[in-house]
Amino acid sequence: MAELDLLDKKIMYELDLNARAPVTQIAKKVRASKETVNFRIKRLLKENYIKNFYTIFNTSKLGRFYYKTFLKFHGTTRQKEQEIIAYIKNNKRCAYLGSCEGPYDLTFLIIVQNSRQFKEFLTDFEEKFGDFILEKEVHTVLTTHKLNQKFLYNGPTKKHSFYQDEVINAKVDETDVKIMEIISSNARIPLIDLAKEVKVDPKVAKYRIKRLEKEGIIISYTSSPNFDKLGLQFIQINFNLKNLKIIPSVITFFDETCKCLFALELLGKYDLTIEIHVENDRVLRGIMDKFKEKFVGQYNDYDIFNIYVEHVLLWLRFES
Repeated sequence: MAELDLLDKKIMYELDLNARAPVTQIAKKVRASKETVNFRIKRLLKENYIKNFYTIFNTSKLGRFYYKTFLKFHGTTRQKEQEIIAYIKNNKRCAYLGSCEGPYDLTFLIIVQNSRQFKEFLTDFEEKFGDFILEKEVHTVLTTHKLNQKFLYNGPTKKHSFYQDEVINAKVDETDVKIMEIISSNARIPLIDLAKEVKVDPKVAKYRIKRLEKEGIIISYTSSPNFDKLGLQFIQINFNLKNLKIIPSVITFFDETCKCLFALELLGKYDLTIEIHVENDRVLRGIMDKFKEKFVGQYNDYDIFNIYVEHVLLWLRFES
C-alpha cells in the first residue's frame, strides 16, 4: 500500500462521495484547514494517487443504454491487439475499455440509442477483426450500483442505484450537452472555468447543472484512483446466478468487504458484475471463500478477471 496518512485517505473518501464539493466543505468534514486540504488535493493529483475526476450519468435519461462486451483473442500479435484496442478506443460510442487477464482478454461498454447502432458497430468490427476473435459475449446493462470507495477509509456506505433498461429522452439542448461533455472527464472543474468554456454566464452553468442533477441525469461526481499507485489489483467478478433474487444480498456482501466500487446487473451469460480492489491474491481468495460459504447452492458459476489497463473511462459520449 502506498504511503498515505489518515488525512489523505479521508480526503480521497470525500472526493469519491462528491468530487465537486468545495474545499471548505471537505475541510469541515475531515476537520482540517482549507489550506491544508487544498494542498493535499493538489499533491494527490500531482503524485498520481488520483488520476482525474469524472461524472456518473444515468444515460437512460438521455435515450441511451450500454452493451457490455467481452472478447477472447485468437492468433493475434501484440501489434494486432493494440490495433484492436485503438479501434474500439477511438469509436465515438465507446464509454469504457479495459484489458484483462482471465477467461477473456478485453471488456468494453458501447453506448447506443438502439440495438441497430450496436449491430452496426459489431458488423464493422467483425469485418475488420473477426479472424482474430475466438469468443464474444454481449450483455445489456440493466442496473448500475455505485458504491463509495472504502478501500482506504472505512466510512459509511453511500449507494447510488439507477436503472438503465427504462430508456427515455429528457429535454437537453446544446448548452446542456457541452456542460456534460466537459464534466464527464473533468468533474471538479471550477464553475467559472466551465462557464467560460461553454460561453455562458456562471449562474446559467450552475442552474443547468442543478437541473441535470434534479432530473436524475447526473448521478454523482467521483474520482478515479490510481490503483497501481495504491498497491491494489482491480478485479472484476462476473456471476451466473441460480436465483436473481439474491443480487441485493450479493452486493451487500461485497460492500461489507470495503473493497467494492461498482456492481452491474446484466442480461446475458452473466447476471451480475462485481468490481473490487484488493491488495493481493490471498485477500481475493479469502473473500471468495467466504462468498462460496455464504451463497452455497445459490449460484451456478463465476469468472474472475484482473483488469490491468483501463484505456477509456467515460460514462457519456455524444456522437457529435
